[in-house]
Amino acid sequence: MNIIFMRHGEATDNVKKIISDKEIYWSILTDDGKKSVLEAINKLTITVEKIYVSPFPRTLETAHYAYNKFPNAEVFIEDRIREISYGKYSGQLNNEELDNTRHKQVEGDYFICFGDYGENRFDIETRLCEFLKDIYDSNQEDKTIMIVSHGSITSYMKRILNIKTSHIKTGEIEIFKDVNFTFLFENIKKLKAEEFKNKFV
Repeated sequence: MNIIFMRHGEATDNVKKIISDKEIYWSILTDDGKKSVLEAINKLTITVEKIYVSPFPRTLETAHYAYNKFPNAEVFIEDRIREISYGKYSGQLNNEELDNTRHKQVEGDYFICFGDYGENRFDIETRLCEFLKDIYDSNQEDKTIMIVSHGSITSYMKRILNIKTSHIKTGEIEIFKDVNFTFLFENIKKLKAEEFKNKFV
């Protein structure tokens, strides 16, 4: 299976550098964001058969341009690839405490949350592993799918699949052919082990 990851184009809250993790904030594409998305999509020479998209205005706008190019593609609005929930930091500027939490999550802490009620690594990886397993189960090997989501969520999915590339920029597209899902199933086992271990902490 071929996977095209696409991050939404530059949006209004990107410009403001605000943590935008709720649909109601209505962070929509800027003119530059629309331009970069169209440029990226118009360069695609591979046919997309399915589009999976986060339910946020900025991701839906981005997917709409992809759908205009691939009108025969099936489109699925997928809540599991929504933006990370940042708890008390929602709607605020990025800060050092958030960066420290991100660092601890990447280093292996599965249960440290963003703020008092934001998501932790276990929450994020659990929903993304479930999503990726459904993708694996419901698509043939020769299919090409597009996943339109957010920067951090895309980075998580790439780590789960052991795809080692840099953090995706707004409006950017990455194409990975014949994706190996072995690492997904290894990650699912690891999550179960972490959950079991956490019960006795």
